[in-house]
Amino acid sequence: MKLTFGNAVSSRKGEKPAGRRVLREEIRDQLIDDILNDRLAPGDRIVETRIAQRFGVSQAPVREALRDLELFGFIVSSPFRGAIVREISVEDLVRLYPIRAVLEGLAAREAASRISESDLRRLEKLIVTMRRTAARKDNRAAVQADFAFHVIIVEASGNALLRQIWERMALATTTFLTISKSHHSLGVIAERHVLVVQALRARDPETAEAAMRAHIDEPGRWLRTAMEEEQAQKKKRKPAERKRSIL
Repeated sequence: MKLTFGNAVSSRKGEKPAGRRVLREEIRDQLIDDILNDRLAPGDRIVETRIAQRFGVSQAPVREALRDLELFGFIVSSPFRGAIVREISVEDLVRLYPIRAVLEGLAAREAASRISESDLRRLEKLIVTMRRTAARKDNRAAVQADFAFHVIIVEASGNALLRQIWERMALATTTFLTISKSHHSLGVIAERHVLVVQALRARDPETAEAAMRAHIDEPGRWLRTAMEEEQAQKKKRKPAERKRSIL
């Protein structure tokens, strides 16, 4: 499943061009998908030049994508071996969620007293978009709309430092993980945004923060359950595979 976040974040002075950012995210998410679905196994080496050829790009966005993967714990890098896929634990995958919940909870708290009516309408339109993407089972468009929703709230907080940290850590990657691995429908995921908008419309900072933290924390628990079940199934398959190889 190949996903990108589109041009949801406008390019500003001093920031990287939107095209570079999208390219980086597309490469990063595809590599994460390859790792999660065993197309890249622990110990496999990721060669920058090969990835660049695969996507038809220069090595610069590949290098940026690999930095994100290392930050998230999907790979380890060394001067002589380059980027190596590491064994991913459930804890590695779910640890992003509480970090994102704290940051975006703060963003929602600060946005509650600042967000404009036009931004609230944009959020509501994005929920409609998410419902439509759910109806046609369009994962890529769902991730784009979800990302745009959260960008609006982070920007509405007026907290430039928070926005900078949030973007640099690429915490919206949890949306990709939720859609890719949690086994919850796009429709369920779309409806979970309604409470956040209601809290922002009420101009209630505490309720907005609580709604946003719950909005992000719960999918983290979904992912943990799904990954633990998947790992248990893999362990069950291994003895059967060994028995077949012996026979």
